[in-house]
Amino acid sequence: MKVGVIGSGAIGPDLAYGFVSALSHTAGAKVFLHDIDRAALDAGKRRIDGYMTKAMDKGKLKPKVAEAITSALVTTLDLADLKDCDYVLEAASEDLQVKKSILAELEDLVRPDCLIGFATSGIPRARIAAGAKHPERCYVNHPFYPAWRSPPVEVVPSGHRENDQQMLNTLIGLGKVPVVTADVVCFAADDLFANYCAEAGRIVEEGLATPVQVDAIVNDAIGGGGPFNVMDLTRANAIIDHCMTLMRDAAGGAKWLETPQIFADRGMKPWIESTAGADAAYDDALKKKVLDRILGVLLARAYFVVDKDICSARDLNWLTKSALGFRPGLLEYAEKLGAEQVYELCGRYAAHADGFVIPDSIAQKKLPSFWRNVTVEEEGDIAVVTVTRPEAMNALNAQTIRELDEAFAALAKNDSVKGIVLTAFKGNLAGADIKELATLKSAEQGEELCLRGQAVTNRIAASTKPVVAAVDGPVLGGGCEMSMAAHARVVGKALMLGQPEVNLGIIPGYGGTQRLPRLIGLAHGMDLLQSGRPVGAKEACEWGWAHGDPVGNIVAAAKALIREHLAGRVKLAPVDAKPMDVPDTLPVVDIGYHSRAIDLQLLRAVRDGLSQSLPEGLKIEAKAFAQCTKAADFAIGMKNFVEKGPRSQAEFVHS
Repeated sequence: MKVGVIGSGAIGPDLAYGFVSALSHTAGAKVFLHDIDRAALDAGKRRIDGYMTKAMDKGKLKPKVAEAITSALVTTLDLADLKDCDYVLEAASEDLQVKKSILAELEDLVRPDCLIGFATSGIPRARIAAGAKHPERCYVNHPFYPAWRSPPVEVVPSGHRENDQQMLNTLIGLGKVPVVTADVVCFAADDLFANYCAEAGRIVEEGLATPVQVDAIVNDAIGGGGPFNVMDLTRANAIIDHCMTLMRDAAGGAKWLETPQIFADRGMKPWIESTAGADAAYDDALKKKVLDRILGVLLARAYFVVDKDICSARDLNWLTKSALGFRPGLLEYAEKLGAEQVYELCGRYAAHADGFVIPDSIAQKKLPSFWRNVTVEEEGDIAVVTVTRPEAMNALNAQTIRELDEAFAALAKNDSVKGIVLTAFKGNLAGADIKELATLKSAEQGEELCLRGQAVTNRIAASTKPVVAAVDGPVLGGGCEMSMAAHARVVGKALMLGQPEVNLGIIPGYGGTQRLPRLIGLAHGMDLLQSGRPVGAKEACEWGWAHGDPVGNIVAAAKALIREHLAGRVKLAPVDAKPMDVPDTLPVVDIGYHSRAIDLQLLRAVRDGLSQSLPEGLKIEAKAFAQCTKAADFAIGMKNFVEKGPRSQAEFVHS
């Protein structure tokens, strides 16, 4: 892949570094960073070099990877060097005419199939692409600070189905998480961010609180660092005025959307540095005054975005966490407050704000419900269930397990759905949420955790509609177990499959000890269960874990397999639930450093469980898992993972 980034100013070098890092393992990949100013280009290159040096000093970047990044990155003053790019992102200016001028030059230069993105905080795609020769390949791609490592990118589609999908796939391949929004001014996140910062400015302008007090009050309550701190980090003063002006004009001049005068007075001067040493202390009375106003604005604009279908509730909630840094997501926060309190907050604010809009969902006290981590899309008569927790490699926490259960329960009643694909963002399905596992306080809690997860896998397995798991990349622990509950599995070429629970001082609890040997045989099953080692797509297919050969488009392959089943050309079925013949002596596996105490529970679960029917075997597994939580090695393994990460080997004491 060849990628171009235009503009080596505030954000361009960061984008280029993020892209080239994502492509560092791709042979022949190039990322071009272009600017018309040599000084800006050199400064951008120095910034990228600084990022790499810092990462290597911390041990986060290997010298070999740094060499690959340096080799793949090309800085250039000549726009013609971008002529063979597959994707070009303009990040030079927030001025519409500059963007249109660059677009005109690019269209005379790049291939007709080259996708062109525009990094903008608020200019609609339609305005940028107006008059383009190929508007169907022009997109808004709005990244977030810090652009080199912040995953979300808002995307305004062009309406060309193939190009739109290619745009999303391209961004995913570049390490980003695309969030689709409508083509409106400021899209989703910057509607909230600009209004939030503007309100903070009004509070300071009125003398109610200082910038450091506002930041402290807001950050203590909902996180995000505080509006003034973030504006200083991102040098966003001018952008706030730009976005507020766009929204004011779009709303027909609503007075409330006027940029506070304090922004013009401040210019580009920082808010916090000039008040260094100022007292951030606040009392309850000040907290209520400031926080009520901030929340009134944030929640009203959040539900405005959702009610107007600018962005899905799930995506907006995730954006407010991943892009704006709030904890939890604003829509989750609103649910905890309750519809009545949200209505009161927004109503009190509206009483003093000319033109302030209270969205219908708030006015009617009917906040829309939504799944946080799971989406369901019906594509014809096939539903695609996708786990989307990219910040945690789609780890199956309790919330995700509940949502999967609800999704499959609903699809069972949906007569228009004939088959179901189970997948995840990028195909990755990590295991259970380790931080949740580490909080288990008793064997009873451990057994209950297993039974909840097994209830979902059993629902999937019992589906009267064919279920095919489409997975790629890391598919580990609970993700492997969830996939084995499906009636078949298709895998991508980057699959890394495993049951690494023994690394943590635990055993599988969602069916791994029972379904894996039934699916791939006792020898291979015991190898993976006892060693915790992962295997690739080749082994998964050869051993019968996956159907056919590794594929490029896992979801398309899963749909095709379902259609083959529906046509009667293949037969898909869940793992055979009958008891297995278990030899007196199980295959010998070198367990290395792993806990012998935990291995004993694993062997008991396998030997006793496989000789029973699958439902009985699952109960035995859950009890064996519960016994593991009593072991000293469980606490040792969990602590080691939480403190040192997955690559560190725990020092088990075998008890």
